[in-house]
This record gives sequence, structure tokens and C-alpha cells, in this order.
Amino acid sequence: MAKLFSSERIVPVWVEAARSLAATPGRNDRNFILEIASPTTLTAEDVTAVRAVDTELRKTEDAIGVYTVAATIFPQRMYLRHGRPDFYEKFLAVMKKGQKPNTWGTYAMRMLERTHPKTRKAINPLDTIVTKLQKTKTDRKIRSAYELGLHEVADVLDNEIGGELPIYAPSSDGGRPTNIPCLSHLSFKLDPERDAVDLTAVYRSHHYGRRALGNLIGLSQLQAFVANESGYTSGVLTCVSTLAHLDVGAFGGVAATDALLQSLHRATA
Repeated sequence: MAKLFSSERIVPVWVEAARSLAATPGRNDRNFILEIASPTTLTAEDVTAVRAVDTELRKTEDAIGVYTVAATIFPQRMYLRHGRPDFYEKFLAVMKKGQKPNTWGTYAMRMLERTHPKTRKAINPLDTIVTKLQKTKTDRKIRSAYELGLHEVADVLDNEIGGELPIYAPSSDGGRPTNIPCLSHLSFKLDPERDAVDLTAVYRSHHYGRRALGNLIGLSQLQAFVANESGYTSGVLTCVSTLAHLDVGAFGGVAATDALLQSLHRATA
């Protein structure tokens, strides 16, 4: 049965979902739905909590912190520095130069550049969505025509594990109204009554220790980018974790994880 966690802000939602997993046998559960009404809002207590999590994550073997995870979804600093569309090319150039061989890169790279299967030309699926939403200011306000799939067919065929079936192809459908990635799909929805853009993200598997908080921050930045650039406000962020797991090793074990989550619950409630 699905479990819903909702709040105005990202941090309290993540804390409650993680605490629920901590109390679940095996610390695994299905279909966690996180709904955040104001995803760009961070209180002073939230910022302190994020720093605490970031500090613990940087002690792990890969030393990947919260904002590094967020940047894999959206390069916020580069966008703020260069603006749209200049940051597209600059970001891709930097990432391609540093990308390790035989790796699929980052979610942001997939959003910003794909190869069209027929023309073999590079396309920008994310900018296609922004452009489509911009047109709704003077054209029909279609609510649901802004999909962004993160999986390629090869992700499924080349991996023995995983049960993903990618249907939406941004290279062909975007213009119409192994190391398989964990983030499967992004669905932007226009709400004309609120003059807002909502975002729903679907994860096939989601680690709530090392990744989920950074993922939520990155998603909120991505959502704000799409909304701002298309002339709307940022609406509700919904994250669906079809398989949720609390990887306590990220925080030094069970006892340390429980203590951290309890302290964050008191601080951000």
C-alpha cells in the first residue's frame, strides 16, 4: 500500500519518510509518495539540517554531498551564472570533458542533450518543454503535454535487473502536445488556475540516505527553472519512490542514523 508524506517544505517530508523507513523491517518499502507544496522554501532550520546531512555524507567513501547530488539533476550554479540558453552548452562541454568512459553521465546531461533516432541530430528535451510551456501564454493552455523520460531503451536491454519499460521518447514525442538510472521519468503539469507548473518525478529505486534529500533539492531547482523560464510560478513537487530504501551506512550505521533523524525531526518540525 502506498504511503503519503506531505508538507510545505522538502526537509520535513524527507525526514518523515526516512524515519518511516527506519521503523520498517529491512528498511525497505514500496510506493512512497512525497508531496511538497512549496519546494523552493527552506527555513533557517532546514538549511542547518541539510548541512548536517551533507557533513555526514562527505564522510562516506564516495564523499558525495547533498548539493553534489542535486547538481546531477540540475546545474543550478551554472544556470544562475550564465542564464538560459548559454548555460546549456557550457555545462555539457564541462561534463563531457570530465565524463568517465562507458558511463551514462548525469540526469542533467540526458535532459539537455539526446540524439534523435532518425535524424541523428542533437536535441534538447528540457528546452523543448520550456518552449512548449512558453507558447501556452498566448496559445491553448494544455495541462498535460510536458513529459521527460530519463531512461533509454538500452538501459533496460543491457541490464539483467530492473523492470522499467520506457514508453515516452523525448526525441520523437517531445514536440507533441547495468548502471540503470534510478530516476525514471519526469512529468510537468500546467495548472492554469494557479498559474503554476507542478512536477512529478518517478524513481524505480530510491536510496534515502545517500541520495534522496539531494534529489529533492535538485528536482525543486529544475522545477523552478522550467516555471520561471516559461513565465509561471513553481507549484507542487511530487516524488514517487516505487522502491524506497534507507541505506544506514550513509550515516554510520543504524544507531547513528536513528539519532540523526530524531535530531532533525525535532529541529524542523
